[in-house]
Amino acid sequence: MIDLRNVLSTSANVPVQAHWEPIENTANNLHWATEEKFNRNKAQWSEPVDMTWEQWLKLFNPGPVQPLKHYNTADFQVFLPPSIVNVGDVWNLDPDRILPFLRQFHPGATMNLRHGQNGAKACLRAISPEYADIVFRIHARFILDDSIGAYFRPAQFAGHLTINRNSGTIYQWTLSLPPRNSNVDIGAFRTADIAFVPRMELCSLSETQPKSIAWEAAITAEEAGQKFQNALYKFTEIAWTPIEDAVERAKALNRPIHAVLLFGVLDDESC
Repeated sequence: MIDLRNVLSTSANVPVQAHWEPIENTANNLHWATEEKFNRNKAQWSEPVDMTWEQWLKLFNPGPVQPLKHYNTADFQVFLPPSIVNVGDVWNLDPDRILPFLRQFHPGATMNLRHGQNGAKACLRAISPEYADIVFRIHARFILDDSIGAYFRPAQFAGHLTINRNSGTIYQWTLSLPPRNSNVDIGAFRTADIAFVPRMELCSLSETQPKSIAWEAAITAEEAGQKFQNALYKFTEIAWTPIEDAVERAKALNRPIHAVLLFGVLDDESC
């Protein structure tokens, strides 16, 4: 069992840089709607909308409100376990203490999804006599303009925190949107779209370059990711049957197959 509750003992300054690249593409081109389409949607809104087409074009590609922000080491205590843990253990994170990091991107950050799986989890991935590596997964959305229901909802944020157990300092910290295609949902005027953002990331700026660490005990990033999926979406624990086996079983039992076709994925917050 490992106690990391008070390991971040210094008050050192931690600069964090934010990157937020523009939307590269969408399924229905909502973020680059024509002026005609924008005016048509605007006219159908139940309340008057004080927004120009030019403002609309900038709405979904705002960029980080604070490209560089300085934190205190104590701010990162939120990612530490609340009790003693073993490698592979998962615990909940306090949303109220995570929001200041997300609001480096945009002041409209919230962890109340309304439609989706709320939650933020962390896991002790690896440990050595000198270092500990904690990985985490966060679900959040950004309210871009509440008057027209404009929102930006990442599939998830994934990150890790590597700390020096001896010095009580942060070795490395990142929080990022996984760069796979269709990794963001956007919406406005009760219209939704799915988008791809190449990079949305917060990362600490360290004077020392990351080095190879000989971990005494560790699980892989894939194993940690599966633990998060199981904690957030209970259906991921189901032992699914390949379609070929299901067809053979249906024939043997003379039973029909009830098929459901899904667009997108179920185990994150994108469509």
